[in-house]
Amino acid sequence: MSRSDRLTGIILALQGGRQTAAQLAARFEVSRRTVLRDMDALSQIGVPVIALPGAGGGFALAEGYRLPPLHFSAPEAAALLLALGGLGEAAASPFGEARGSAEAKLRAVLRPSVLAEAERALDDIGIEPPPAPTDAGHLRALHDAVRRRRWVRVEYASLRRVAAHLLLPLRLSAAAGRWYCIAVSHEAREERRYRVDRVVSLAPASPPPDAEAALAAAARPRRAYADPAHPEVVLRLSYPGVRLAEDAFSWAGPAEPVGPGMWELRFRCPPAELRYYAREVHALGPSAEVLAPPALRALVLERAAATVGVYADAGSTEPAAEW
Repeated sequence: MSRSDRLTGIILALQGGRQTAAQLAARFEVSRRTVLRDMDALSQIGVPVIALPGAGGGFALAEGYRLPPLHFSAPEAAALLLALGGLGEAAASPFGEARGSAEAKLRAVLRPSVLAEAERALDDIGIEPPPAPTDAGHLRALHDAVRRRRWVRVEYASLRRVAAHLLLPLRLSAAAGRWYCIAVSHEAREERRYRVDRVVSLAPASPPPDAEAALAAAARPRRAYADPAHPEVVLRLSYPGVRLAEDAFSWAGPAEPVGPGMWELRFRCPPAELRYYAREVHALGPSAEVLAPPALRALVLERAAATVGVYADAGSTEPAAEW
């Protein structure tokens, strides 16, 4: 970061309120002495920086001082356009038409030369936005429920069935190319994550009579996912298994080599989630073997037996058993 950019950044930081030299030094990754020199430089060019005495002191701007409108550089403009593009088209974004109008306004205020340079930069980089849900209106309806803190009744297609849920949406997030809604489940009395593309139907709902009790239960501290009291999952992986596990178990950290062509992946999880991980391990096929816990190994074997049963009785007209 150049000094001029840092001076502008300091002014913007001070417009948000008092800052100590230590805070500014940490924010801009410079020494405290450099910050003090920057304060002198700002004073010399007429910026009304005030030094506040005392243990809780620091620096602030004189009341009412604001920077005049700032021009974006081409890299800054490219960063903003890239971020907007990452939300997808207006119809697929939780912000709806506001996403498109924000980009139009940004392009309108940029100098033509800056916009042209920013667009050239975007030729070399891109973010693939999450695909639009089957009904993009569900995404915007959930966003509206988050902002208004309103309950919704949702029909949700999980891997096992379509079921009705009474939810209080808390926030939306995009990860691994999908939109998710984190919500309090009235039925489960806990926060859960739901894939927006699996929402079949959605409608506003009145708060349940025991809404406060449900929210209090969901807010209770819970045993951490990696708590030592939870069973440890140990997977033996081949090289293809390591590559496949990077997607299925990306949050668990890297697998550790334990021998020629062999790796081990270790993580802990609540016992109630072992059935879910049995499905994930089964999907890895012979590239993964469960070493522990025995309960997970048994669940994978059960699922494998169900798969064998489907092919052993290929002439059957009965649907496969639900697992």
